[in-house]
Parts: sequence; structure tokens; C-alpha cells
Amino acid sequence: MTFPVLNDSLTVERSCELISLHLLSLTGNRDIAQMGSFYHFLDSTGIMLAQSLANRQKSSAALDSIIRIVYKTWDIGFDTRDMTLEALLPHLVYATKKGACLGVSLIILMLAERIGCPVYGVMLPGHFFCRFDDGSVRINIEPNMAGFNHTDDYYRTRYPVASTPWYDFRDLTKQETIGILCYNAGTICLGDSKNDAAVFYCRQAMRRLKSFPEAEGNCALAYAQMGKIDSSLMIFKGLFSAHPGFVNCAANYGAVLMQAGKIKEAEEVFRKGLEYFPGDTVLLKGIAKAQKFLKVP
Repeated sequence: MTFPVLNDSLTVERSCELISLHLLSLTGNRDIAQMGSFYHFLDSTGIMLAQSLANRQKSSAALDSIIRIVYKTWDIGFDTRDMTLEALLPHLVYATKKGACLGVSLIILMLAERIGCPVYGVMLPGHFFCRFDDGSVRINIEPNMAGFNHTDDYYRTRYPVASTPWYDFRDLTKQETIGILCYNAGTICLGDSKNDAAVFYCRQAMRRLKSFPEAEGNCALAYAQMGKIDSSLMIFKGLFSAHPGFVNCAANYGAVLMQAGKIKEAEEVFRKGLEYFPGDTVLLKGIAKAQKFLKVP
């Protein structure tokens, strides 16, 4: 399988193009005319914006123009399906006129990138939004509500991140934003049992986001589904050691240990998980299953 070459020098736009081409090829969708039309349209829109804004391309006025184009002119709305290609890939979001938070944000980021407007991605648990930040003015841009400007306190209240230090509420670099796109691509591939692709994209996310357990966990699961148990356990061991209270980590790690025949280790992992998630039925069932095996002569 040939994977896209995602060099660190690539723009967000070019990375989106390459990832979109690859993901579409995995689904057997060879019709790329629609995608080409979108990126040509993006090109002409960027030129129009640059000409109309003149020396205001880095200002909040540029942000207003981008938001007006995305939500008024193009009439793009919110899609609750956050893990589908239709809701993720920008050209499909444009075609269907709705997308998930990352899919819509990528369109905003690409337009901003075109004209040099200082707009960045920000990640939260299960959410992604954009932020205009020129060093003195910060404006949050909520993709699911037509670009509404929520306050920082709103996001901190709605998405508590105290126990998850990797969600530090900062502006992401270009490479980190591409890493989030790769993570979402890998999650979709994992759900479709395209495990080679899932590993590739999760590895890309792990490289760009130095501490992002979600990508590590999905990579380990993909390896397990491929039958590469040793590779899976190696990742899970490091992940569980660093973040034993990470959601589903103990359950997934224990399940792979069981698959590897490491029953006693699995029981210990399930028990450790219960310290963070008391009464969790998956962990309790895991312990019961482990004990059943251990009692067999």
C-alpha cells in the first residue's frame, strides 16, 4: 500500500489534498474531479480575499470575511457525524454543506493560510475549534455554531482538561493541526478495519503531537487487529505506565494481554484500571475472565 508523503514543509491545504486522495482511494472512490474543483475554487476565493482586503489580510477584518464566506456565502453547517469521511474531508464538507468541527475548521484554516491571516487550531477532548491570534487580539471561532465567538472560560467549563495536560488550550502549530487530521483519519481507518492505514496515520499523529494518548491507543489497537501483538503491547505498556487513568486504556491493554496469553498481567492491569474507574463493568468482566483462566489446571 502506498501512503502519502506528508513532509513537514507542506501547507495544511496540501496535506489535506494528499490525505483526501489517499482516503478516497481506500474506499474505491476514484472520482477526484469534485476534489479538484473545490481546491481550484479555494484558490480563486483566496485571490479574491487578498485583493479585497489589501493590507488588512492579517487583521480581524480578514477573519470576518472568512467567516462570512464559509457560513453565509457557502452556507456550511454542522454535521454531528464526527468520524466519517463526509464530515472530515474539506471538499466533501463543501459539497454537502455540512461538516464536523475539524472538517469545517480545516476550511477556515486553509482560507486563512491562503492570505496569511493568523488563525490557528485549538484542540480539546472530542472537539476542535479555531482561534484568531495576532499577538494582541484573540478571537475564538466555534465551527459548530457559524463561527460564534465563545470565551475561553466557556471552553474551559464545557471541556474540563485539568487531568489531561496535553489539552493545554494553546494555539496549535501547523504540524500539530495536521497531526489532528491524521489522528481523525486513523480513527476512521481503524473503524473500517483498514489497519495498515490506521497505523500509518496514528504514527503520523504521534510524531506531530508528542503527548497525545488517543493516537497511541488507536495505533496499539490497530496493531492488535493486524495480529502484531508484540507491537501493540509495546505501545500499550508505555501508554499505561505514563497514563494509567486514561479512558479505556486499561480495558484495551488488558484485552490484548489476554489475547497474548498473558493472563496474570492482564488481571493486574484490569485491577489497576479499577483504581481510576471504580465499578467499571468492562474491567470487572476482564478480571472475572482472567480469574477463570487462571483457575484452569
